[in-house]
Amino acid sequence: MTKLRNSIILFATILLLCATAFASTQQTSSTAASTIIDNARSLAADTESDVSSTAEMLVWLNDGMIDIVTRTHCLEATESINLATSTLEYTITSTYVTVKAVIYVDASGNRWALKKGSPSSVGQNTAADAPMYWYDWGGKIGVYPTITRTTETITVYYVTRPTAIASSGSVTTPALYDTALTYYIAAHALLKDRQTGRYAQLMGLYLQELARIRGDLTEQPVGVVE
Repeated sequence: MTKLRNSIILFATILLLCATAFASTQQTSSTAASTIIDNARSLAADTESDVSSTAEMLVWLNDGMIDIVTRTHCLEATESINLATSTLEYTITSTYVTVKAVIYVDASGNRWALKKGSPSSVGQNTAADAPMYWYDWGGKIGVYPTITRTTETITVYYVTRPTAIASSGSVTTPALYDTALTYYIAAHALLKDRQTGRYAQLMGLYLQELARIRGDLTEQPVGVVE
């Protein structure tokens, strides 16, 4: 048992060192899903005939990518939407986790960041001649007050939801999260094996790795401009 524990610690250390090399990039990982699964299996000291099948680990890999993106907002995208006269809500075509900001662009190209609002406050600012607020509801962006002109747009900034991949595919989260993803999969293999102590240990490492990366890359706002 001591030898096995030492092997796990050594393997985890190697993974951490490898992750450090990716610390300067947010580029999507090109690591094969099968490689991540093999690393997770080694970390959990598991074999396919022992506890977890490749299919199960693939489920945990896809769940892990979603969890990473939800916690870190590491996959970002924008979408431009044409505003229509007297129209309140607009559909976002991509699958997303959360909306971070909405920018209003008038016909002259001037840009303003809209404030976060709520469906319950629609209609309370009818005197304004341009949108001031936005809300996110049911996959749609609400923008109000509604416009009375044409040729104006909004740009929606959001966090995209990773698409599920097959074992032959490549991981779609950034490369520097490969180590965290490996921890996540290995931890769930241990949980299935009812090794709750080791599960908690690896999930702790998973969260620490996310916190370490976010500390390197997340800029803290200096203030809010009203």
